[in-house]
Amino acid sequence: MPNRLRGSTSPYLEQHADQPVAWQPWDDAALREARDDDKPILLSIGYAACHWCHVMAHESFDDAAIARKMNDWFVNIKVDREARPDLDRTYQLAHQLLTGRGGGWPLTAVLDPTDLVPFVAGTYFPPESRGGRIGFGEFLERVHAAWLAQRDTLREQNRRMTEALSLVEARSAHAASTDAHDDPEDRLVGQLEAREDERHGGFGTAPKFPQAPLLAWLAERADDDPTAERMLSDALQAIVRNGLCDQIGGGFFRYCTDAAWEIPHYEKMLTDNAQLLALLADAAARWGDAGLREAATRTADFLLRDLGLPGGGFATSLDADSPMPTEHRDPDSPLRPGQVPMAEGAFYRWYRSDVDSALEPDDAELAAARFGFDGPSNRPDGGWHPVLARSVDELVGPGRPAEAIREGLDRVRGRLQRFRARRPPPARDEQLRAGYNALTAAALARAGARMDRDDWIDAAARTLDRIHSALLAHRPPRAVLRGDRAEHPLLLDDRAALLDAELALLHARFDPDRLERARDQAGAIERLHFDADASRFSLTPFGQPVVVMRPRADQDDAQPAGAALAVRGWIDLARLTDEFEQLDRARSAIDAIRADLGTQPSAHATWLRALRTLDRPRPRVVLGGPLEITRDWARRLRRRVDLDVLVVPAGQTGLPSLLQQAADCTAATAWACTVDGCLAPADRLEALIEQLEALR
Repeated sequence: MPNRLRGSTSPYLEQHADQPVAWQPWDDAALREARDDDKPILLSIGYAACHWCHVMAHESFDDAAIARKMNDWFVNIKVDREARPDLDRTYQLAHQLLTGRGGGWPLTAVLDPTDLVPFVAGTYFPPESRGGRIGFGEFLERVHAAWLAQRDTLREQNRRMTEALSLVEARSAHAASTDAHDDPEDRLVGQLEAREDERHGGFGTAPKFPQAPLLAWLAERADDDPTAERMLSDALQAIVRNGLCDQIGGGFFRYCTDAAWEIPHYEKMLTDNAQLLALLADAAARWGDAGLREAATRTADFLLRDLGLPGGGFATSLDADSPMPTEHRDPDSPLRPGQVPMAEGAFYRWYRSDVDSALEPDDAELAAARFGFDGPSNRPDGGWHPVLARSVDELVGPGRPAEAIREGLDRVRGRLQRFRARRPPPARDEQLRAGYNALTAAALARAGARMDRDDWIDAAARTLDRIHSALLAHRPPRAVLRGDRAEHPLLLDDRAALLDAELALLHARFDPDRLERARDQAGAIERLHFDADASRFSLTPFGQPVVVMRPRADQDDAQPAGAALAVRGWIDLARLTDEFEQLDRARSAIDAIRADLGTQPSAHATWLRALRTLDRPRPRVVLGGPLEITRDWARRLRRRVDLDVLVVPAGQTGLPSLLQQAADCTAATAWACTVDGCLAPADRLEALIEQLEALR
């Protein structure tokens, strides 16, 4: 077959449409061709913003000689992990079992066409052998020879692989052993203390990831644990002050390549920025920290400005690579006619000549001092990636008070941003993903409520409404939209994020329709993804055919585990609606994975948040009565991060008991509720605060 990727809804697949490789999408036609021709499948999984995916594409997939080997010996299939996370999760696990190492992108696997089980796997391959890595051309030759000469051996290996994957799919957490008296939260605190980078903040060594699900758990643990609070503060300050943060345009990159958080891997992901926005808004309120509040504001600005889609919702990512600005190109570098040189992070790098061109001399000196342009270059090309090299206090001097410095920095950042905007921008993955957008809507709703930003709450509402009209209105509902084309079924992660987002927006701005939508998602999760007999979740709907295995959604990665997010949603919804059978279902799901919480707590931080929500939730305050009073009360109460606050407007009908009482109030009234029930209603804010203080 010829290359069939042109016209795909996936921008990642379209990036490979003009290559000499006869790429196929994952579909029945490609799988049938592999079976009919008795050719192994060379599967390549990546995503549009992935730098190393681009490197392998240019080095190997654009090479005619390598493409000829691929086309002669294999059926070549490209998969976008953003569109098919179920396939990615399955083959990442298979890679781990085959190699004993974690995976990554690009993921390269060779599958037997009869059962789609991989018999060899890797990630990035250079075109020729170097640095201990086999070259991709040689890799293809060896795999082809093994397929011809050692088929029986490979299929016996596949049988064992299938057994291993089946064991992973069916494993019972009850079979694992753990000390019932060992609190998994205490164990996780100890593990994080052991891994903490006391010099640079965060956990582990290079590469440094923000690990947002872990930080979200630390934020809840910090309510009653000073050690957790300190580790959270150190990590967030390191993330905000250094190179993971785009100090000029706002938002965060995916990870840093060094332990000091200085030089990032330059892709920007919607999901990372959404989760960090919610964390920063919460932390700014927790500590009254103006720097964290500013970082949250600039993150929201980035999301709305750079990832916002026409009609509502958000694009998936910005590419790591971008065209080099003309002034940064090497004039002696050989280029083909029409070729534009690309480089990772080209859009974001700075030279002193750029700063001097963008700013007046005094502002250039201020920028140099603030962002480190006056020190040694922190990039191998002699340029800089901006960090907050000096605090505002360090920049204060005679005739330069702090307020003048802040005004100057705002002016500097704005002018640098406008200067940078003239450069060729990184490509944007225009896919609107249901789950990713739901995570973003939840973050905007929570941050908007915490920081009194109605415009962020408006954006959250528009995003969820866009998901409903463009994706959920299909039968069956779809998970991915690009242009006017909606594809791929919803997975558990999508539905769990939608449940969480509806509940977040319900707390930020009460609407009974949100409550019904949350109920719909909770019911769909139970019906389509939850095995009540085993108290276990499946990533894919039970009626949907799967490849090799039915992947689970138990462990956090860069995003919260869908199963744990679903359980948190069940618990929150049950307490709002008095549908307490959902609490029993949530507890059974937690019990089914409890041993994993003890043995691998860092991989199950969102489950620990679910357990905390079940056993020791933050108090919830429900407010009813005149909105001009209750909204003011809510604004003041939301400065406390150890409370959930919900305002119910008057005139609502058909609500669960406590919510209906609030809707029926003619005078401002507040109920403070804990896991043990609600206290007597308070008709003055001062009386309510006294009740809340007594609960501490």
